[in-house]
Amino acid sequence: MSNNFEQFIQEVESDLRQEKFDQLWKRYGKQVIIGFAVVVGLSLAFNVWQHHEIKQRDIVSQQFVNAQTLLYNKKIGDSLSAMEGISQSSHRTYATLAKFNIAAILRQETGHKDLNRAEEIYKELMNTKTSEHMFRELATVLYIGLRLDRIQDNHEELEKLLKMIESCSKKSAPYVHLALELKGMIELRQKNYQKAAETFVSIGQDEKAPKDLRLRAQVMTQSLAGKIAEQSQKAE
Repeated sequence: MSNNFEQFIQEVESDLRQEKFDQLWKRYGKQVIIGFAVVVGLSLAFNVWQHHEIKQRDIVSQQFVNAQTLLYNKKIGDSLSAMEGISQSSHRTYATLAKFNIAAILRQETGHKDLNRAEEIYKELMNTKTSEHMFRELATVLYIGLRLDRIQDNHEELEKLLKMIESCSKKSAPYVHLALELKGMIELRQKNYQKAAETFVSIGQDEKAPKDLRLRAQVMTQSLAGKIAEQSQKAE
């Protein structure tokens, strides 16, 4: 009798647990299935997207190599067209590199010269916050170099360029030596010979600066010595 009663109790408890589970499933089962489906779906979508990104990157990479090859073989028009296409790519790095190449082509005497557009490209690259810092710095240096070649000795314009180059000429900047050379050229154009000489001396004495840049800086320093002496005599 005792055994039968215990068995009966166990069956009742089992039925109650099953009934509770059935109630819970009816209440939350759909949400569990949907949640699981969402997790699996997101995982699959991420894997597909990642595979697509790798494939697209490889395609754009090969396109960029082909465009560079065309440029090397002096097929300028074809290279320019190819770079234009890559510049519209969703791959940020290759799109940025393509824009630098387009601007470089537009600066050359190749029949495609367009300095205004080259400047616009550099300005776009300078102001693209999503670009790497080193790309924005390079665009700034190249823009100032191009602009310096195109303007007259206008005080306001030169002062504007001098302010722009300041951030690029700090010791930690990636293109500090090129920036310092441009800074010295701007100061020279402003006829501020003493400051220009100091800037070129800093380049010439910096062992980390490229050899040809140091040599140019030393030549400029020697040239400025005469101008400083002449300026001093006039001041007296």
